Amino acid sequence: MRALAFVLLVAGAACDPSGPRIYTARAYDPSARCLADYAPLGLVQAGDLGASCDPVCLQVGDALYVSTVCPPYPASASSLAADDPTCRAALAALAADASCSASDDASADAPLSIDAGVD
Repeated sequence: MRALAFVLLVAGAACDPSGPRIYTARAYDPSARCLADYAPLGLVQAGDLGASCDPVCLQVGDALYVSTVCPPYPASASSLAADDPTCRAALAALAADASCSASDDASADAPLSIDAGVD
C-alpha cells in the first residue's frame, strides 16, 4: 500500500504543470538606444509563461531590461514605472524595433550567389 501511495505521489508531481521556467528579457543599451536579443534573465516558478503581456521595464543591478513575457518576474528584477525616463527610452526602442544585433552592413541582407566555376 505504501508503494502504491509513493508511485501516485511521484506520478502526480511529474504531471504538475508548474515549475521552474526561464524568464527572458532584452537588455537596453542607452548609448546606442537599442535592445539586445531576448536572453535568460532568471528562473521563475510558474505554469505557462506567456509572451504577449504589455512591455515592462525590469532593473537587474545596473542593467535595464524590457520584456513582454508575463509575470511572475525573477526575484533579482525590480520593475520600473513606465514613466521613468530611462524606461520610456527603452520602451521607445522596443516600439521602434531598434535591435542592437541588426547588421549595419547592407551586404549582409544580399542574397548569396553560387559560382559553379564553369565558363
